[in-house]
Amino acid sequence: MSQATETASQRSTGIPEPPTGWRRFRYIGPGVLWALAALATGELLFTPRVGAQYGYSLMWALVAVLILKLFVTREIGRYSVVTGRRLLTGLAGLPGPRGWAIWVILLPQLVVGIAAIAGIASAAGSALALAVPGPIQLWTGVVIAAAAGLVLFGRYTGVEWVSRILGVALALGAVVAAIQVGPDLTEAAAGFVPVPPDDLQVAEILPWLGFLSNGAAGLMWYSYWVTAKGIGHAGVPATDRRDPRDLDARQIDRVRGWLRTMTLDSTFAVVGVALITVAFLVLGAELLRPEGIVPAEADVARDLTRLFSEVFGSVGFWLMIVGLVSAFWTATLTNVDGWQRLYTDGVRRLLPQRLAEHTLARPVVISRTAVVVWLATLPYAVFLIFGDPVALLTLAGSIEAVHIPLVAALVLWLNRRALPRALRAGRTATTLVVAAVVFFTGFALYYLWQQLVG
Repeated sequence: MSQATETASQRSTGIPEPPTGWRRFRYIGPGVLWALAALATGELLFTPRVGAQYGYSLMWALVAVLILKLFVTREIGRYSVVTGRRLLTGLAGLPGPRGWAIWVILLPQLVVGIAAIAGIASAAGSALALAVPGPIQLWTGVVIAAAAGLVLFGRYTGVEWVSRILGVALALGAVVAAIQVGPDLTEAAAGFVPVPPDDLQVAEILPWLGFLSNGAAGLMWYSYWVTAKGIGHAGVPATDRRDPRDLDARQIDRVRGWLRTMTLDSTFAVVGVALITVAFLVLGAELLRPEGIVPAEADVARDLTRLFSEVFGSVGFWLMIVGLVSAFWTATLTNVDGWQRLYTDGVRRLLPQRLAEHTLARPVVISRTAVVVWLATLPYAVFLIFGDPVALLTLAGSIEAVHIPLVAALVLWLNRRALPRALRAGRTATTLVVAAVVFFTGFALYYLWQQLVG
C-alpha cells in the first residue's frame, strides 16, 4: 500500500494501523516511565524496610499488589488508547455535581504531592550528605530547586536520561547482589501463603502497598504518558477524533491492536518492577533483618548503603550512593513534572467558564505557580519543619494506598460508560480491578481498626 493510500485509509478509519511484531517494542515507554517513577519509593525505600521487619512473610502481598495495579493501570491506559483523551477529561464528564470526581482526585493529591516531594528530595539530600560536605537541609533544597527549575524551563531530557540509566544500573546491581546473597528459598516459598504475620502493623506496610509499582497519582500519570506517546486514538489529531461508541468493526479491530501494544508496555514494566522489588526484599530480609536495622529518619541513606557494601565492599558503598542520589533525584524530577501536569489539568477543568479565559487561568501560569509554590516552596518548608524523609513518605504512601481503590472504581465506571462494549475490559480484567478495590479498601479498614483498638 502506498503512503498516499495509507494516509487516506487512516483518514477514513480514524485510527492509525497498530504496530505488529517487533515494531510494537517501539512503543515501550509509558510503562518504563511509570516504573522508574516508583523506583525510589516503593522499591528502593519501603521494600528493604518491609524485608527488615517481616522477612519474606509478605511475599503474597507483593505479588497481589503487582498484579492488581497492573490491571488498574491497563484500565487507565485503556481509556486513553480508545478515546485519545487524558483520564481527567473523562472523569470531568461523570454524572453528578460539576467536577465532583476531579475534586475527589485532586484534594488528596495536594497533600500527597507536598509530602512525597519533601520525602523523596530529603532522601536524596541524605545520600548527598554522605558523599559531599554539607547538611542534609542544604542538599534537600538544592535537589528541589534543581528539579523545579528543570521542569519550569523544560530542558531536562538529557539529565533525565542519564538519571534513568543510573537508576537501571542500581536496579541491576540490586538483582546481582540479591543473587549473591542468596535468599532462603524455604522461607521465601512460605511467604506466598496469604497469611498476615502475627506482629503485622498495617501502619508500617500501608505506604509500601501505596507506593509499590506506583501510587494513585503515578497510575493516573500513565494516561498522560500514553497520550503523549500517541498510542491508539491518541495518535489522531484532536479535531479528527471520533466518539469511540461510533467506531465501526474495522476501527475497533485497530484499537484492539493498540490495546495489545499498551498491554505489552505495562506488562513489561511490571515484570521489571517485580524483579527489582524481589531483589530489594531479599537484601532487606538477608542483610538488614539479622542486624535489626530498619532504614529510618535522616539515616535512611546510610542504612540503605549496607545493602551493597556488605556484598561488594567499599565499591558497593559508592555504587549505592550514586544509585541512591540518581534514583531519588529522578523520582523528585518525575514527581514534580507529573504533579504539575495533574494539578494544571485539574484546576483548568474546575474553573468556571467565565474565569477560564482569564490571563491568570492560562495553563502556563497555573503550571508555573504549582511548581514554584506547591511543589517546591511548600515541600521544602515541610521538610524543614518535620525533617524525616521516611515519615513524610509514610504519610504520602498511606494516602496513596487509601486513594487507589477510589481511582480504580472511578476508572472502571468511566470505561463502562464511555467505551463501546467490544473495547471494554473482559470479565477477568474487570474482576481483578474490582479485587483491587476490595484489597486496598480492606487494608485501609484494617489500618483504621488497629488505630481504634490501639
